[in-house]
Amino acid sequence: MRNTFIFFLLILITIGTPVLGQNGAKKIYVAQVNNSDTTITKRDRDEITFQAKTTINNLKELLELVTSTIPSEAELDKAIKDSYLPNSNQLFYNDAIVIEDDIDPKHTSSTNTADLPVDRYLKNLAIYYSKSDTSTIKFSPALITTLIEGKSYPYIKAFFTSTFSGKYIDPQNSQSDSYYQTVQRVAELRVQKIDGKWRTYIVRLGFLQPGEGLTSETKSVVVTTTGPAKPIASKLVLYRSSNTGKDSVTVKWDNRWLNVVRSTTEQVPVGFYQYRKIDNTSQAFVSITLSNSDQNLAFRAPNGSISTFSKIAPTRRLTALLQIIAGTAALGASYAGYSWLQRNYNDYTSQLTSLNAEYAIWKTLSQQPGESPAASMPFNNYAQPGIYAVYGGGIVGSGLVLNGIRQLLKASKHRSVR
Repeated sequence: MRNTFIFFLLILITIGTPVLGQNGAKKIYVAQVNNSDTTITKRDRDEITFQAKTTINNLKELLELVTSTIPSEAELDKAIKDSYLPNSNQLFYNDAIVIEDDIDPKHTSSTNTADLPVDRYLKNLAIYYSKSDTSTIKFSPALITTLIEGKSYPYIKAFFTSTFSGKYIDPQNSQSDSYYQTVQRVAELRVQKIDGKWRTYIVRLGFLQPGEGLTSETKSVVVTTTGPAKPIASKLVLYRSSNTGKDSVTVKWDNRWLNVVRSTTEQVPVGFYQYRKIDNTSQAFVSITLSNSDQNLAFRAPNGSISTFSKIAPTRRLTALLQIIAGTAALGASYAGYSWLQRNYNDYTSQLTSLNAEYAIWKTLSQQPGESPAASMPFNNYAQPGIYAVYGGGIVGSGLVLNGIRQLLKASKHRSVR
């Protein structure tokens, strides 16, 4: 009996012991996405991004020139035409490009504006915006999307804020004192290769549409033509964003595949990622890297940006629950063992009492001298050595339950604070 309880206690201790971590080597899983040109290289992507930012900067310089007191009318007319006619200074794809007007201070969104051809927009800016010998137009640094495959041509989008600090000359009221507010603008740029070099031309300039933004444009969808032959037999693991603390991804993996089962951010697409020894940095692929004994998860987007996540270890909560379960089992086993010993002891005392009674009758009838009836053993002496395992199980079980409850309360408190 003693060996049985000792073996049982060893099992309980094993259950309560934390599991050792997994292999600490990095694991790289790669997936193809459908939002990119599969032929583009990282070098091409970097060059396209550079050209797009240069185009936006040149647009700002053009607007500053149009609102400056320096150029003559002839110089101004040439600068406007050069912005949409084929030449080295061309910014707009052609003269048919439409711009959502932001010259009128009342025009602040896509639902409250006017569509103007590029030539008309620039000439209106020269007429209805106050001239100055210093810059009164500011753009924030442009945020560039990845390459987007359109129906007719590839393009990218540039998001930036625009601030006009000059004065609007209202044609209806020359005494009007209208001032501008900072507005969100987006430029759509057509991407094409000319004489072996990438060029970007504006095909749309306006306000953000509802739901339009950098996140929505960089959303990737994993190609579903590949996947594991059989389900991944591993537990789900939760990772939380190291930056926001709000976004999270739930994954499971083996030595060949990783499955993003759930993602609260559109930047990390759900689907299957295949194990690779090295990352594929093509814009047509995304990757997930597990490192630091799988404690850290890094997601690489098609544009090369990295989002990091940290493992939300269920160790404290899970261990607490296991300790409570194991402790309850130990207490139950101790109670069962104690009850069994008590029943045996009761049978023993009952038999001993019966024997003593028969002995007393025999002694009386036979008139024979004899010793006093045998006294029963104390329970603890009778129950040895099994009683030690029972008491030990009770002590271990109580300790596991109390410690489990304490750890569970700590885990709940930590979670509520987060």
